[in-house]
Amino acid sequence: MIKRIRLIGRSAADDHAASALRDGAFAVTAAPLDVRPARIAVCVALPDVLPDPRFAAVGIEWFRDVGHLERFASWLASLNGSAAGRADESLTAHERALRGADWLERRWHQGGSRLKHMAVARRAADLTPAQFSERWRNRAGRVGAVRIPDRARGQAYVQNHPLTEAGADWPYDAVNEVYFDDADGLRARIAWFAANSSRTAEDDLVGESWFVAVREELLWAEPAHSR
Repeated sequence: MIKRIRLIGRSAADDHAASALRDGAFAVTAAPLDVRPARIAVCVALPDVLPDPRFAAVGIEWFRDVGHLERFASWLASLNGSAAGRADESLTAHERALRGADWLERRWHQGGSRLKHMAVARRAADLTPAQFSERWRNRAGRVGAVRIPDRARGQAYVQNHPLTEAGADWPYDAVNEVYFDDADGLRARIAWFAANSSRTAEDDLVGESWFVAVREELLWAEPAHSR
């Protein structure tokens, strides 16, 4: 799948920003069926779980292929798409579900909300986007040379690699998502990274990175038989 990921930065109006993002996401559900995203979700930051997040909210839309995304972009540029709203930053990426594909299928079928730990990163200065993407994919499940323990691995792990076909200059080089069934699991991951960050440096991979804990609300998903 291909994702459009929209990022809302923190501000004094965080609650309003998250509400506006949700309103815009609901507006997208009015798109014609042949251009409407396959799924639409809004992720709202949980500062009581992970303080001082860089982002207040993240909007995500899924597309079956580039053609589907292009049809949606054309609709969005029209008057009918103007209500979808804007984000502070955005990127379009290939989704790679590296662990927990069956869990994710159940999650989309059941709908509702789930907890996630997200990381947004920029690559190390000496890496090209392609080099970074390959190194990141090969290092799944580890931070540096250290394996992430089972208690902090969650139910599903997704990497999002920004598209390079259009030569776009995206603001970030990576967005990952780790899903959890409950807050205890989410907090265990946050605690592990906080305790191990000093000995798991990834200077050969990451230049800058930011974590955010979110509650993901699925607003729309097309029926399985139509995929």
